[in-house]
Amino acid sequence: RAMMMKEKLGDFNELMTGPANGTNTKFTLSKTPTANKNVSVFVNGQLQTPATSITGAPFQDYSVTGSVVFFITASMPPEGSIMMANYTTNDNVT
Repeated sequence: RAMMMKEKLGDFNELMTGPANGTNTKFTLSKTPTANKNVSVFVNGQLQTPATSITGAPFQDYSVTGSVVFFITASMPPEGSIMMANYTTNDNVT
């Protein structure tokens, strides 16, 4: 009897959904991450700082709830930004 293991898959350099128009703070991932701490977000190639509860840093650029990434107002991506994310997911990848 063969044992099947579920492999955690990663989405690398995924372009997030949502308008980078200088006022939007909400962007969406195509799949649900395995955990909020497993999401790395990049704005124009620059790594952003996740929620302080994850890093212990005195500031944060974004937080993750489900498959939604929320930026704080002070870290709102400027108009025309390229928004990308790396994360692991248990969702099926097609």
